[in-house]
Amino acid sequence: MGITSHGREGARENTGNFLHGFAARHIIGEYRNLYPNKMTDEAVEQLRSELTHVVFVAATSIMVNDTTTLAKGHTKLANAIEKLGLPVVVFGLGAQARIGQSVSTAVVAPETKRLLSVLSHHSPKIAVRGEFTAELCKHLGIDNVEVIGCQSCFISRRPDFRMTELTAPPRTERTVVNLTRHSQELPLLLQAIEGGATYIGQSSHFEYEIARMAEGITPDNLPEDVKALMTEGVKRIVNSGALDFVGFHSYVRRKFFQYYSMEPWFERLRGGFDACIGTRFHGNMASMQSGVPSLWIVHDSRTQEFCDYLGLPQAPLQAVRDGLTIADLFDRYYETETFAKKYPANYARFYDYLTEHGVPHKLAMPLKN
Repeated sequence: MGITSHGREGARENTGNFLHGFAARHIIGEYRNLYPNKMTDEAVEQLRSELTHVVFVAATSIMVNDTTTLAKGHTKLANAIEKLGLPVVVFGLGAQARIGQSVSTAVVAPETKRLLSVLSHHSPKIAVRGEFTAELCKHLGIDNVEVIGCQSCFISRRPDFRMTELTAPPRTERTVVNLTRHSQELPLLLQAIEGGATYIGQSSHFEYEIARMAEGITPDNLPEDVKALMTEGVKRIVNSGALDFVGFHSYVRRKFFQYYSMEPWFERLRGGFDACIGTRFHGNMASMQSGVPSLWIVHDSRTQEFCDYLGLPQAPLQAVRDGLTIADLFDRYYETETFAKKYPANYARFYDYLTEHGVPHKLAMPLKN
């Protein structure tokens, strides 16, 4: 229940969530997908007789200072979980907030608070992705939480997984980039365009559409439905002349990809890239799991808590805005020692979390100390 592992080609979704959903299904034993809007009394009775647990693949489930985006869906989820009445195993629940957000002033939707309460009632422990989410849950009265990180870090199912070392400065033409806010990450985008980096999108629906359009389009003659996908940030940098639209479109036609299932995504990443860099957590994680040295650009609380807990290589967004080259960013910020030190204990904690909940899984046993 929750995040799925694939979607319809071209759907307006954050495709990075598919790695989140894929990882959960790749790790646990036999499963079936549950849909909250199909919980008839007859279906619930059958599911209760056939299933032992409900796995809730959560992703970003607490939108701080946003009381509308997820409210309706959270009501459906809470109702479905209460109706089923089965033990719940939570994967990767997290909060989304700006960097520096305090727990004490965070505003959370009533529907989200109810969902957290329902999860708490049906779960011995709720797996959250980092310390900020754990503190926020406790502030909201949900005490049975445990920091686990994201299951996508463990899709190797190996206790001895290691990040790939970087042996030489990455070549831009052999680098994968990902973006969240083009206007804030403009220096990285301009380097990618100039150097011919591969751009793998996640919520880049504007690029997805214009990649299929013939050269010669301009912002003024775009179809209205495509024009509506152009973010205010992109409009601003195009209108100011900071981003040449013709050059951007030509680049996107050649170098942009967005995947709606994981196998073709992984297949692309197995193409011998030097490195991956950007603000997208799951975009970088997909690359890291494919053996590509990956550097996370930290731009919000979500990315920060993931990187801190898991020990992932990270650089501040300001370093990108200061104009450091991709090679300089890796030289200054890429290191694998922190991850190597943290991974065995993090893996063991995740293994124990699943085992304690009685969930069949495919993880190899943790390394002995």
